[in-house]
Amino acid sequence: MKPNIHNPYGYKICYQEKAKKELIKHFQTYTYRQARLVKDMFHRFPQRSKIDQHKLKKPTWYIIPITKKEFRDGIWRSVPY
Repeated sequence: MKPNIHNPYGYKICYQEKAKKELIKHFQTYTYRQARLVKDMFHRFPQRSKIDQHKLKKPTWYIIPITKKEFRDGIWRSVPY
């Protein structure tokens, strides 16, 4: 599937640990280019979970467009990381 690189609302970088079903939001950016740079950085440097600070076990990183509904609900009023 081709990514939507012209989303006016922004992008969120989420991860999914191996053997877990849920996606967890880790960071959000305004442009697709910024999202790619952040995702590459997360691949290079080990990250920790925001919930309980354990090292992530084989995370798979995703770039997901922010929807209009999330934008209206105020996703940019929250902390971006």
